[in-house]
Amino acid sequence: MLAIRQPVAVKFILTEDTKQQILSEQRRQVEQLTAELEQLEQGGRQALEQAMAQGGNVAAQVREQVEQQKQNHVQQREQLIQQIQQVQQMAIGSEVPNMNVETTVEVHVGDDWGKILLGSEIIIKDGIVHEIRRGGQSLTEG
Repeated sequence: MLAIRQPVAVKFILTEDTKQQILSEQRRQVEQLTAELEQLEQGGRQALEQAMAQGGNVAAQVREQVEQQKQNHVQQREQLIQQIQQVQQMAIGSEVPNMNVETTVEVHVGDDWGKILLGSEIIIKDGIVHEIRRGGQSLTEG
């Protein structure tokens, strides 16, 4: 027998509650990014006015920094909006990849290597482990 480490895919079953939680969190993040963008606009104008008073390359550097920060926020917001659209289109009951964790698997002489390579999955439904699969086979059902 030999013990090896193997990644385990953790997925969740999309329920109406889970879907609404995800959408609400993503909308909150969009609102936060929008508020931060407004703060950047105001702070950027003030910083630019101060930099222009100093003259030289300072104003150009400040303008570039502010524009870069604004661009980063806009990109993050656009990605979130795309994610919201994707989640809205997802069917209730579909399995959604969430993360990977690691486990130790015992390998014995005579084991089917193909099944070991298939790995394991943990399926979560409304915060509860609903099913565990190893090598594509269900070990438990909840």
